[in-house]
Amino acid sequence: MTKRSTFQTSGRARKQHKGSLRQSTEDQSALDEQLETNVQKESHLTRLPSLPSRVAAAIAAEILEGRLAQGARLPTEFEYSKKFGVSRTVVREAISQLRSDGMVKSRQGVGAFVQGGPKSPTLRIDANLLSDRLVFANILELRAVLEIRASALAAHRASTQQLQAISEAMDRMRRARNWLSEGVPADLDFHRAIAIASDNQHMSAVVAFLCEQMKESIMFMRHNHSYIGKEAVETNISEHAAIYDAILARDPILAARTMRSHLINAARRLGYELRDEALL
Repeated sequence: MTKRSTFQTSGRARKQHKGSLRQSTEDQSALDEQLETNVQKESHLTRLPSLPSRVAAAIAAEILEGRLAQGARLPTEFEYSKKFGVSRTVVREAISQLRSDGMVKSRQGVGAFVQGGPKSPTLRIDANLLSDRLVFANILELRAVLEIRASALAAHRASTQQLQAISEAMDRMRRARNWLSEGVPADLDFHRAIAIASDNQHMSAVVAFLCEQMKESIMFMRHNHSYIGKEAVETNISEHAAIYDAILARDPILAARTMRSHLINAARRLGYELRDEALL
C-alpha cells in the first residue's frame, strides 16, 4: 500500500471516529431532551409535590427497606434519570436532599453512598410531599392510630393541670373569630394537649410533630374549600367537646370512641376517608 493510500485510509478512520463521537453526543442530547420531555409530561412522577422530593422519597424508601445496604454505592444520576423518567438535575437535587438528611454521603469523583440504613432512619416529612393525597392520607391514618389510643390513656392518666390545658384549647376554639388563623391552631393544640395527657412522652412527641407538619396543609385545604361555615365550625367544636367530656369523666372507652368519630368526620371534611382497619 502507498503512503498516500495509507493516509487516505487513516483519514477515513479519523472521520469515522469523529462521526461516531458526534453521533454519540447527538444520541446523548436526544436522550436528555427526551428526559426533559418526560418531566414536562409528568410521565412517572407528578409535579405536585416537587419532583426532587418524590425522587428523594423513593430512594429513601429503598434505603430504609434494606434494598440499598449501608455503604452501598447509589446508581448513577443517569441510571436514576432513566428509572424515574426525570432529568439528571432533578436526581441531583434529590441526592442533595438525602445528603442533608444524613442518609447518603458523596465522595468526590466516585459517587454517592448509603450512610444511613434501616437501623438509623430520620424522622422527617418533606413539606412538599404533603400535597400528595396518598401521603397526606397516610399521615391522617397515623394520627388516628395514635390519637385514639392517646385519648383513652388520657382518660386514665390526665392530671388536673393537663385537663386544664385541654380545656383552655377548647375555650380558644370557641372564642376564635377567624377559624383559619385562630381556630385551626387551637384545634391542633387540643390534640397535642390530649397526647401530652397520655403520659407517654414518645407518643406526645410524635403527635406534636405530625400536627405541626400538617398545620399549613390543613389551613391551605380549608382555605380552598367552601364548607368552612358557621355550622361546620360548630360541629367540629361539639366533637371536641364530646372528647373532652369523656376524658374528664375518666371514661377511656368513650374517649376513644368519640376521638375515633371525630377523626373520621374531620378527614371527610378535608375530602378523605380513613380506612376501617386503621380504626380498630
